[in-house]
Amino acid sequence: MFRQTIVSYSRHTGCYIRSARAVASRGRRLAIVAHPCHHKPQLQRQLIHTSPIKLTASPAIHRLDAVEEKEPTPVSVEDGPIGEYKRLVQAGQFIDDSFQRLIVSRLDRLYRELLDYTPASSPMDASKALGGVGYLRKLFGRGNGDQEKMPEDTPRGLYIYGDVGTGKTTTMDLFYDMIPTTHKRRIHFHAFMLDVHSRINTFKRTHRAADDPVPTIARELAAQAYVLCFDEFQVTDIADAMVLRRLVTELFRNGVVVVTTSNRHPDELYKNGIQRESFMPCIELLKQRCEVVSLDSGTDYRKIARETETVYFSPITADTNKVLHALVGLASGNAPVENNVELRFLGRALCVPVAANGVARFSFAQLCKDAHSAADYIELAKHYHTLILTDVPVMSMSNRNEARRFITLIDALYESHAVLIMSSEDDIYNLFTGKCEVDSFRAETAQLTGTVESAHLSEVVTEDKFNALAYAGEEEVFAFQRAVSRLVEMSSRHWIITGRNRILAENAMRQEQSVADDSQMRSAA
Repeated sequence: MFRQTIVSYSRHTGCYIRSARAVASRGRRLAIVAHPCHHKPQLQRQLIHTSPIKLTASPAIHRLDAVEEKEPTPVSVEDGPIGEYKRLVQAGQFIDDSFQRLIVSRLDRLYRELLDYTPASSPMDASKALGGVGYLRKLFGRGNGDQEKMPEDTPRGLYIYGDVGTGKTTTMDLFYDMIPTTHKRRIHFHAFMLDVHSRINTFKRTHRAADDPVPTIARELAAQAYVLCFDEFQVTDIADAMVLRRLVTELFRNGVVVVTTSNRHPDELYKNGIQRESFMPCIELLKQRCEVVSLDSGTDYRKIARETETVYFSPITADTNKVLHALVGLASGNAPVENNVELRFLGRALCVPVAANGVARFSFAQLCKDAHSAADYIELAKHYHTLILTDVPVMSMSNRNEARRFITLIDALYESHAVLIMSSEDDIYNLFTGKCEVDSFRAETAQLTGTVESAHLSEVVTEDKFNALAYAGEEEVFAFQRAVSRLVEMSSRHWIITGRNRILAENAMRQEQSVADDSQMRSAA
């Protein structure tokens, strides 16, 4: 075995690159480590991954010398996610949890594999990606593109699933913060799919109708980040399912490593969805390229973090409305109030009824009964650090569309660490009665199937209809449980203090200090 050194010019960095690679007697590539030439200082380990080198794009390549192979620098256990987790537990920022430690150990394994990983150049030629099999045919899995070989040296990612509030996102974020590369991206799955659909629309405007945008978009995403961390991976409609069917394949083909959290096992994704059989290869590929691990400790840490619920007011009364009106002034620092502010984005407009210094006020009907998408809520959370939402009703299966929008709104606010102040018909634990309705529907149907002859059963309720209705209800119940868990965390004093509204944060800190002073005085007495 010997080491070969290659010098090439990189148009990406604007300088010459010296690449040393270990070569076995048969010429098999083992490792690549890149260093800038022309008297530039050697890159540190943390920066090795920031500029993936495409040797085939260089105008000229010259072999210079061969050196002996050296073992990679060992990394201390204390330098990885496991060491950081221990430090956070000792500092009192984390609660030591055996289930979380198991997940962190898996993330630590991936972290160490990523230290010496740089994805190779894309195996597909651009002209090949735009020709041949049509876009729609590829989307529905009838092309031969999926048979192309996957890279074998890509580290296996992680798919973390489990109950709400158990620490899935927290452990993933710990891992993400430690990855020593700038070529990484952490994003909520809602926002990621919005970005993908936007890229597809842009591609269609500049290419032929038969051209396939997915390989090109996958290469763009891989060039920007070869480590993708998704929060709340979920698939609920056919448009996302058919795009993901091919996009996930192309991302893995381009050497992307995926770490994701989800409330569902991969086998449960897009369950009972339209044309789910076309989505099944995506599920199998996820299980192949990601280690699937469960985080079900039975402990909701968002509930533990709860310290106060003074940001939520119920039931709705004249006094409640007066308090909310006063809170607009408090949260905005008594800034001038503007009415009907128009927020423009993506060629559309969202009207904000009341706005003042980063604070927006909506009624539930304005924000959740009207037809709004995840894009609206994400944009709203970008521009306003505090949302005051009034008149939230108790929701049931009969208005599950509003419930779905409410859940999506909570996700957007949570991801942007916004402050939510809300008035509701009942407390947050009783805002959705869907579980009772699903249980009642199951009981009535079971009784019906026992009393109606099988020959006439199809006239009353078919098995497919039962499964579809029951699944739809279970999906809403499951999603709402996650939303309630997040609402609990968002009501804590810690959330307010670390949030984006500095006025409310300072007010909460004063309250906390006041409580501490009172406790100290009582102890002294």
